[in-house]
Amino acid sequence: MSNPLGQELDCCGVFERNHTPEPSEHEPTPIMDNSSQHPSEEGDTVPDMLPKSSTDGSAIKPKRQYKDSWVGQSTYTLNTSGSHDATIESSKVAEDLADFAEQDDNSNKTWSRLFVENIFMKSSWYYPNKNSEINGAPKLKQGWAYYERVTLARHFARNNKSEPIERAEPGERRRNTQLYGFLSTKADTLDDWGVGVALYFNTMKFMAIALLVAGFVSVPNLLFYLNEYEGERNLDISSASKSKIFTLPVSAVCDEFTWAKCENSTFCDVERMQKNGIEFITDGTDTYVKQTGCEKPGIEQGIVNLVALSCVLLITLVLNLYQSKKQILFDEQRLTASDYSIIVANPPPDAHDPDEWEAFFSKYDEKGIALVTVLLDNQELLKKLVYRRTLMKDLQNWFPDIDITNESELNKAIFNQQYTLYCLQSILYKVVRPFVKPFSMLLYPNEIKAKLLEVNEDIKVLTEKEYSVTDVIVTFETEAGQRLALDSLKAGRLEIRKGKSSSRNENELFRGEYVLDCSEPAEPNSINYLGIDTDPVKCFIQQTITFIIVIGLVTGLGFLVVEVRSSSGPLLAGFLVTMGNVLIPNIAKILMFIEQHGNEDDKQRSLYLKIAVFRWINTALVAKISASFTQNLGSQNTDLIPAMNGIMFSEIYLPPLLNFLDIMGNLSKHYFAPRARTLQQMLLCFKGTPYHLAEKYTDVSKIVFVAYFYSATNPALLFMSAIALIIRYYTDKYCLLRIWSKAPYIGPKLSAYSRRYFFTFAIIIGFLSCAYDWGQFSFDRVCNTTPLDDKLDVDVSDGFQSYNMDDELLGDIIVSSNGARVCDSSICCQEIGISFPPVPTRFQSGTFTYMNEDQELNSKIFGWTSTALIGIFLVFAFGGNFLKYIFSLFRGSYKPEGDDQQVDYSSVPTINGYIPQLRVGSYAYPLLACDIDDVNQSLIGWNDPGVSYDTYNLIFDVSHDSLKRSTKLVGSTRKWGKLKDHDEYKEKSDRDELKKVTPIFSIVKHWSLADRKERG
Repeated sequence: MSNPLGQELDCCGVFERNHTPEPSEHEPTPIMDNSSQHPSEEGDTVPDMLPKSSTDGSAIKPKRQYKDSWVGQSTYTLNTSGSHDATIESSKVAEDLADFAEQDDNSNKTWSRLFVENIFMKSSWYYPNKNSEINGAPKLKQGWAYYERVTLARHFARNNKSEPIERAEPGERRRNTQLYGFLSTKADTLDDWGVGVALYFNTMKFMAIALLVAGFVSVPNLLFYLNEYEGERNLDISSASKSKIFTLPVSAVCDEFTWAKCENSTFCDVERMQKNGIEFITDGTDTYVKQTGCEKPGIEQGIVNLVALSCVLLITLVLNLYQSKKQILFDEQRLTASDYSIIVANPPPDAHDPDEWEAFFSKYDEKGIALVTVLLDNQELLKKLVYRRTLMKDLQNWFPDIDITNESELNKAIFNQQYTLYCLQSILYKVVRPFVKPFSMLLYPNEIKAKLLEVNEDIKVLTEKEYSVTDVIVTFETEAGQRLALDSLKAGRLEIRKGKSSSRNENELFRGEYVLDCSEPAEPNSINYLGIDTDPVKCFIQQTITFIIVIGLVTGLGFLVVEVRSSSGPLLAGFLVTMGNVLIPNIAKILMFIEQHGNEDDKQRSLYLKIAVFRWINTALVAKISASFTQNLGSQNTDLIPAMNGIMFSEIYLPPLLNFLDIMGNLSKHYFAPRARTLQQMLLCFKGTPYHLAEKYTDVSKIVFVAYFYSATNPALLFMSAIALIIRYYTDKYCLLRIWSKAPYIGPKLSAYSRRYFFTFAIIIGFLSCAYDWGQFSFDRVCNTTPLDDKLDVDVSDGFQSYNMDDELLGDIIVSSNGARVCDSSICCQEIGISFPPVPTRFQSGTFTYMNEDQELNSKIFGWTSTALIGIFLVFAFGGNFLKYIFSLFRGSYKPEGDDQQVDYSSVPTINGYIPQLRVGSYAYPLLACDIDDVNQSLIGWNDPGVSYDTYNLIFDVSHDSLKRSTKLVGSTRKWGKLKDHDEYKEKSDRDELKKVTPIFSIVKHWSLADRKERG
């Protein structure tokens, strides 16, 4: 029952039990004659969900009956927190957390935890449930122990700092652990969060250095704008007018101007001049146009800008080479399951037997196969099972003290309305519910029950279907085995599409006839088991739809920013742009639910593209496009340079501040957690704040893009952007270690994607933007022509009318010695549109000329350099991939990365396996979707202390002949290697007769070293 803010209502939906209920106008009143209506929403009716009442007040069973209970226990059982086994496990979890709370001394606690335990918990306004032993509510100390022992990353305690840091498993209790130090943790050690995370922080350091280098190279241009460009600059910011507060004296902002007389009426089309925003005055006979009076930058300024951008380009290329080697080093230092595994994307649909796959691939590894995972096309069944679990959890949150599987007790609780809502929850249900109810969110208990009955029927149908094999993941014991298999089985796409082959060696064909499509898989916890078999065409359509929506948001926000800037100035407009950069990515994340991706890397790349396009346009391009041509060098807050300074000022402080404040996370920990009625509710409030690495990368790319884009006219942005990155480096590091929740493992692909395309492309666009800026200086649309004899002193007090000017001009004006050509009937000076390449011949014509010799040279250098870079980028970024695709149609290719580390899979203590599992927001741990009885539990990748993995396994939510057992194991099982070795493990008595039944869940089989030795 998630709310639109992204926080689970298991955290936010904590309900206060009311033992003497009296229905009021603010609470839903049950109507027993076939409907139930909630007065809180006029006309909001729901179908018959409650059983009718007998004369003695007891509940009569509904027409829809099941053999054992209303949740259909004979067909598919579901243990909930109201059941006996779950209650036992919750008590064991509480005991473990109580031990952690007692063991942790103050030196190992965060400041937030110390303040809460020593100050806030003593106040009833903060902790209404502080008398927890009396009313049965969970203890808040246990929640904070969970947050620091399970949610936040910890490493094993070291005797001295020279020892390497070894990350501990969440909930580790056998050895002493401690939180990672904010300052002592180096960026290179962050690969424990994923290679992509370590490379992200490495990228920020490189980009900050690159911007600082470019900034220092640009110092001569800063001094030029400060001294020579415009007379004496006013450096006293305190004395600046409010309309010019974001005008920096080291930019190309120009307050000096002169007047030029139009040469004749042919080049002084008043109507066109007015339309183009050109400032001028006229009496109908003579027309005088406002002309920038600052000195034009010379070739020296152009060369400085060229060198600055070239340094950035060089450093970016070095970053590419460095991180390419770094990711190989990270990969060699950290052995993961993908280093030993291959994925078969086109298995025969009936190849369910893992022993058959083990027999085929074992010839490639003399030490054998460690693990085989056979994935089925049962995604619809899994979605329904997850949805039912979520509904049951929501229902339990309404009634934490009853067994919701007991229909009679549940019906009484619903009828008696044994719940009230806290203030914030009441607001959610009254204000937000009408909008989210169609999406089955913020439902009342009777509505949840109706949904459950519908889902039960759907599940019953889905369990009777037969499911085909979609993918098979094989894990070898050695890296050499994986590499040999990939090299031996490589095949062209056309050959793979045929499926069968008579020309290949029979040993390379599965079942003697099938050509297998083999590749290296993503990391285990990066795979999306609900989308691993998504149709590429369907995925492309989904991504196109979401991208169009993002473009619509960009357009809408762009119009709003332009309006706010013109009416309220750049400070508020900059704040709006920054808030858009914070909020719109969250909308993009919601849109990602429309898309299906096979793994987290693909999902993050898709998210990266959407957010990057939005942020680049919103931050850099909207201001440029919306500004009139003559506003490029203006000093008013509505002009371009002050507007960009306002945006960058907001970017420096606002996003890091919002990350650090963690508003929603603190709301969960400090408001909802102290009011939680069950332990599960409270623990979900301490899950940590989710983060997306793609969003973080786009934030960095946006900042460097703005700096490059405006480096010609506003080189101070290079320093401001470097400051923004430095602040982000430390705030993001702090958030990673103290605030953010654990994210799926992200490999190096996202970092390579970012470097190869976006960071490189940002520099090239920077060159292109500077080419247009140097070519269009001085942005006044005044082209020079024949010199006049002398400067004129013209009285414009009477008979003259001004256009496009803020103030009426009175008195005398000094007219320059040059006449001017501005606009004829078809075009204006410098009106070039998007002419390409940006070289002098595109900017000027025989009719309109305005460049001096230095400006022409600057324009040629930047114009042709940017053109050449665009061509090189297109060839290297896309040409190589295109050629690879063409070659891949006819032949396969495989090239291993890094060296074989000569370490066996079974020898890596922290390695995971490919165990199908699903991440669900309302659960602190993933839900398993396969039988793990024959798998070593250390391969699962996580452990809920005191709780059996069976609690999180969806296979126990149904009854099916293919399942080995129907009884769950209770309590922690980690001391047994495999669940089948557990003392209380018991298979079905008729198991041997049912082994040939087609399974409805994915199959995983693990061969330990002992198993392989036993087989010989």
